[in-house]
Amino acid sequence: MNRTVISFNIERFRKLLETESDGEKRRTIVNLLAEEQKKIVALDGAASSDRNGANRPCAKCDGQLRVLTQSSRFRPPHDHVLTTYFECSRCIHIQIDDRVTPARDHLDDILRLAMAELGAPKGNIQLLDRRSQALFIAVHHGFDRPFLDHFRSVSASDSCACGIALREQKRIIVEDVDGDDNWKGMLGVARDAGFRAVQSTPLIGRDGRVAGMLSTHFDGIHRPSEDDFKRMARHVERAFDLAD
Repeated sequence: MNRTVISFNIERFRKLLETESDGEKRRTIVNLLAEEQKKIVALDGAASSDRNGANRPCAKCDGQLRVLTQSSRFRPPHDHVLTTYFECSRCIHIQIDDRVTPARDHLDDILRLAMAELGAPKGNIQLLDRRSQALFIAVHHGFDRPFLDHFRSVSASDSCACGIALREQKRIIVEDVDGDDNWKGMLGVARDAGFRAVQSTPLIGRDGRVAGMLSTHFDGIHRPSEDDFKRMARHVERAFDLAD
């Protein structure tokens, strides 16, 4: 977990609460804010444990190492790297330790921000497998196994929002799945999952190709505004690049 990203999320969610009057959107933001605050608590506990005896001996002289400082950075498209600098108690020596965690945490942060900006209680990010040209869900919020199984693999030939967005290389908004011909065969899945509207936005890499898909789902008939999408795009563009 990246403290800088978590702190940014918390501050952003707090600002959204100050200006948001819609009850449904406020509930979504409050839930996301609570989850980010839990991350901070967990991170503080882990950091405290590290400082209180988790340091290993120096590889150079076996002296005791203590944490000098830590820094975090994101190395797209795969790794979030936490670099810890240790100072030795015996020799003039600083040991660097790179600990790598999956990109899943970073994608999860992006999805949470997008859901908050759009006021969506559910959402997912899919990544495109270059060989099969199919989308696979990497992170999600609000969905159970039936939905995840149904959309386990999505191609450009599928009629769901993300499949059409992949085929047409542009954002697809379905304000009401009940009235959309493409969703006739999937209404049961949508109702069981508890959404009535959906938008799917292609994630474009620096090579200009689709690298993934960000979809958010809404409980009722809904169409996000262009301002909503502009705010969401700023976070996505700044946060990561999925190009090979």
